[in-house]
Amino acid sequence: MKKFLAIAVLGSLAGAAQADILMDFEGIPGDVQAVNDFYTGVTFGSSSTGSPLVTRRASTFNYNISSTNGNTYGTGEYWIHGDVGVTSALDNSGNDGQISFDNEDATYVDIQYCSSSDFWLEAYDTNGNLLDVDTGGPNLRFTNSNGAGPGLLHVTWDGTNHISYVIVHDTGNFWVIDNVRTDASDITPAPGAAALLGLGALVAGRRRR
Repeated sequence: MKKFLAIAVLGSLAGAAQADILMDFEGIPGDVQAVNDFYTGVTFGSSSTGSPLVTRRASTFNYNISSTNGNTYGTGEYWIHGDVGVTSALDNSGNDGQISFDNEDATYVDIQYCSSSDFWLEAYDTNGNLLDVDTGGPNLRFTNSNGAGPGLLHVTWDGTNHISYVIVHDTGNFWVIDNVRTDASDITPAPGAAALLGLGALVAGRRRR
């Protein structure tokens, strides 16, 4: 009975997680904007180059990307969901992105992706130990997926150590991510950015109509 109670208590503590948050980036106005300028509690960057990850907007038609939101923007190879995705330089200067959670307490992370080669989502604890990994194949719009849209990868904690950060990477830095969902705590719009995020969502809604 004591063992059962201990497991129940641990289960209830594990179940008392913070609420889910979805970062779809649609509310970030403009283009080529550093995600870090719009959120606190989380850092989007590259572990290999140290540079921030930035937005790419399909409706600018400046990139080889396409939207799957029903009002398709662009005719490119790289799928995103909606009008805004996040990536690095789209060149060979580095092949990874890192998303770090300030409170180091996530129990799962979901990410949509599109890549020209195999793609990895890796979860690490605060000591840099690998907790979980998920992989997906190349899924470009015409070359690989025949219009199937972005792929979805999921990683979770090991039941003891929470996720401190995740790393995404392929083999040549030709990828884009979107719709990052997690239960990491205290991720909020940065001071001064909340109004801009709201304005961006309003503009996006008008554009779709």
